[in-house]
Amino acid sequence: MNQDLQYIIREYLNSAKGQTPDIDKRFARLFCDKKSVEQLRDSMRKDWEDLAGSESDEDLNPLLYRIHYLINSENIQQNELTTPKGHALWRWYSRIAAVLLLPLMVLAAMFQLRPHQVFSKVSQVKVVAPLGSRIHVDLPDGSSVWLNSGSELAYQLPFAERNLSVRGEAYFDVVTDSLHPLVVEGPRTRIKVLGTQFNVKMWPNEEITEVVLAKGRVEMTPKNYDQTFVMQPGDMIVYNQAENRLSKSRVDPDYYSAWVEGKLVLRNVNMEQVARELSRWFNVDIKVMDPSLKDLIFRATFEDEKLEDVLRLLKMISPIDYSVVDNQQQSNGDFARKSVIIKRK
Repeated sequence: MNQDLQYIIREYLNSAKGQTPDIDKRFARLFCDKKSVEQLRDSMRKDWEDLAGSESDEDLNPLLYRIHYLINSENIQQNELTTPKGHALWRWYSRIAAVLLLPLMVLAAMFQLRPHQVFSKVSQVKVVAPLGSRIHVDLPDGSSVWLNSGSELAYQLPFAERNLSVRGEAYFDVVTDSLHPLVVEGPRTRIKVLGTQFNVKMWPNEEITEVVLAKGRVEMTPKNYDQTFVMQPGDMIVYNQAENRLSKSRVDPDYYSAWVEGKLVLRNVNMEQVARELSRWFNVDIKVMDPSLKDLIFRATFEDEKLEDVLRLLKMISPIDYSVVDNQQQSNGDFARKSVIIKRK
């Protein structure tokens, strides 16, 4: 790794996140230039091989996910990458970050900077999907997790107990281990898994928890229930904490995990729920000005459509109108999110 890269990486990792916008920008630029991909890959490979030659056999996952979280932080995205060109570069960069190009390349530098922190015996791992993105995570046991926009996953290493927590929406493909079931803790429910594929929605600021099972078998226990509910493939359980009510139905699981393939699906939801979904999906603020619009029900599927395309269609099929307010620079130099105002025609 050349000296310039080492300097920028060292300065970024030693700085307080969000407090040094200049070094944040320089760090982000390293991964926004397509011409530098080969150089970055070569540097990554050399640094990885150098570190792999060491005698340490510690688990590197805490470091990998820590750096993945840092580079996906909203503070960087809201600085230089808020321009239209910046958005394109950010999307291009995110694909590279998703396969851990950056964490592997920076690994040797981190090892030299703070080895006592890198190789701690017990580590907390937290993975965040920035608003407007969807990411894939491989767990230490070989299980796979997809996180929807604005969601987060946390667990502790070593991962022998296979316990983790979710805030938001996630799709799991779990490796079978009958002696060590995977346990997913949400704000209001607990799910015990032996080996299966399922989708969960566990937003901490919403009263509804939703679990849809695609394959295998899971046990769901609401936190204020004594009863455990066993699910079979095709089952959906919806738990409403505010009403202390639970319902179970049969559904098509593929319909509820379509977001993993980049499809935005509105499933008979009202305008208030549509606003929440669009806000997370496109990373915008949406305000519904007329309370009477909240009773409108929508059912639609969007794939690769832009925000404006979705809004135009909703306007065609319902009595709404909208206006879009672009990013505005604030007094501290950051940019506020784009906002959408929805009102009745």
